[in-house]
Amino acid sequence: MHSLTEKFNELRQHLKGGVSSMKQTGFDPVYYLVFPAEEILQAKLMLPQILAQLKLDGFNPRVLSLTTVLNQWFRDHKLRGAWQAGLQESDEPRQQFRRTFSTKLEKERVVSDAILAELEALRDQPGGLLILTDLEALHPFLHISGIEQQLNGKFCVPTVVLYPGIRGGSHSLRFLGIHKENGNYRSIHIG
Repeated sequence: MHSLTEKFNELRQHLKGGVSSMKQTGFDPVYYLVFPAEEILQAKLMLPQILAQLKLDGFNPRVLSLTTVLNQWFRDHKLRGAWQAGLQESDEPRQQFRRTFSTKLEKERVVSDAILAELEALRDQPGGLLILTDLEALHPFLHISGIEQQLNGKFCVPTVVLYPGIRGGSHSLRFLGIHKENGNYRSIHIG
């Protein structure tokens, strides 16, 4: 098994190779840096080092934390009070909250719109690069593969997904190592 540093160096080689080789295959420039869920903290601690190295490589990386996106949406949502009250009153509070929360997140396109806004902000920046972190915040509400599919054709800059999970086949991953294998990822997997 490769270390996070080795995986990051492989990612850098892909990024230095440019986007044109991926576009010819019809894929968006999306790269999944896959690591076991137990290495989430290590990946977060390495992020400043990763950002510094990417800047030296000529990239202008921007980080989007999915935890921040979801927390902000929840804090500002008009139904927050009702959801909180419902959690206290329901016999099955977690299951019902999960279904409601998942439906609202999907319907309102919370995560995909946040990613799209960052992509648009980076579109004309030389060396623009988006890094998605804190994917574990999506569990159990959303799957990043579905979000990637919603944004298919809209990735205008290379996008790196720090993915806690296990690699399956050439296009399949197991989110957090607990979900069943999903082969709906149209991207490059490193790890």
